Amino acid sequence: MAAGQLPLASLLMRIEDHGPMVGSSSSFTANQHFPQRYLPIGSLIKSAFSPASPHQERFQIAADDLPQGASMPDAVTVLEDLPEWLVVDEILLRLPPKDVLRCRAVRKSWRAATSTDKFILNHHRRQPSLPIFHRHNEGIFRLVAAGDHKIQQVLEYLTPTDPTAHIGVMHHAACDGLLLVSTNGPLIKHATFYSSNPATTFYICNPATRKCAPLLPPPLRPAFNKATVVAFYRHQASGEHRVLWLINNHDASGAVVHPPGYFVLPVGSDQPRCVQWPTHLANFRAIQTHEGPPVHHRGGLHWPPGLGIKVFDTDTETFRQMSRPAQFHMVSLHHLGGDLALCGTSLECVTLDVWALQDYDAEIWGFLYRIDLRVVVASPPLDFGSIHVPWMAVVNGRELLIQHGRYRILHCDIEGLYLGEVEIKQYENSWDMFTKYLSLTRHRLQESLISLPLFEMQEEDAVHHKPPFTIVL
Repeated sequence: MAAGQLPLASLLMRIEDHGPMVGSSSSFTANQHFPQRYLPIGSLIKSAFSPASPHQERFQIAADDLPQGASMPDAVTVLEDLPEWLVVDEILLRLPPKDVLRCRAVRKSWRAATSTDKFILNHHRRQPSLPIFHRHNEGIFRLVAAGDHKIQQVLEYLTPTDPTAHIGVMHHAACDGLLLVSTNGPLIKHATFYSSNPATTFYICNPATRKCAPLLPPPLRPAFNKATVVAFYRHQASGEHRVLWLINNHDASGAVVHPPGYFVLPVGSDQPRCVQWPTHLANFRAIQTHEGPPVHHRGGLHWPPGLGIKVFDTDTETFRQMSRPAQFHMVSLHHLGGDLALCGTSLECVTLDVWALQDYDAEIWGFLYRIDLRVVVASPPLDFGSIHVPWMAVVNGRELLIQHGRYRILHCDIEGLYLGEVEIKQYENSWDMFTKYLSLTRHRLQESLISLPLFEMQEEDAVHHKPPFTIVL
């Protein structure tokens, strides 16, 4: 490839400058035949191709790229001097998904190396897990970065032709960088009820790779007319992505007529497995994912409804119940430092208590900290004139996001120190403010390069069924 034809260096500029050193003991040994120049990998990658030779891709070393005390090398460093494992494991593995996808077009060997299951999984583990937001009638968003107050749009809903219509797109779940959404067409508001096309279409998409395909639910049995998602997860032993579906029947008023059924269906399969719900847990069933996703911990999916925690064992595909602190009005579950954590709010909805499951097998919980919203020094001050159920998401081990009311998403630390707020855009009018508010969900997006057979089948079959959203990440 001729120099300058494809600016590889510009694709790789985002690697940190203080990574492994070329020529240092962490990257090379004395008997390896590589240039012994003590240069940061980032300095090599940020350099441009040398125009001197149209037949070789070269990195030009700039004087200000050299560490203090190092001398300017006599010659340029040729890309071929770097071993393939170093490029893949120390450079490509550190890049964001979009840049890895661009690098796949540079060399066939890079494409092959970055398409292995091992690389994709290791690359996914390096990506930040960021809270997801939903803006009514507009789309799905995520934080730009952990600790940032800016958001970035992931999915953009298509605008309905009727300005009074509500777009019937629902975000159900997120797993391994994959999003599961559904649509039933625009919902037209009539008085206090919504009417819609009963036919619901589910989609699974990867925003990083911009792949999307329809996802078929289990076939509806007689007397059942509605399918929805309870969980979306990756089965550890098989590596399969699976969906736990809830099938039930509603009458015209929305009431459930028959006891619901639960089915496990691997993504891309048409062979669902029926899961029996224990009779002693009949009063509190697993909630739907758009209301609150389960926490996948130690091979089980955990939901907090009722006075206990419902657990679905993904290996045995059975339900059971765990105990939890019972003194709370509202409860949500989270991952916190590798542990299963619980956030409980008081009846007055002014405090959030965070507990961690210290002994999973013995079901022993330990109190961690309390956030009292009444003493959080926010700007402007929080309004406690009406009751707002606080909605929490974990940023990291020390920082949280808390939604207070419809228009405030606070960023604070675990001691209640106010760090700012997620930026809420200025609305053009009161109608937009009411209909396009930003909501903090309990879902998270951790980008990945994962591909599914469904995506390839979609391309091969050339299905021209356009979903009512666009991937814009």
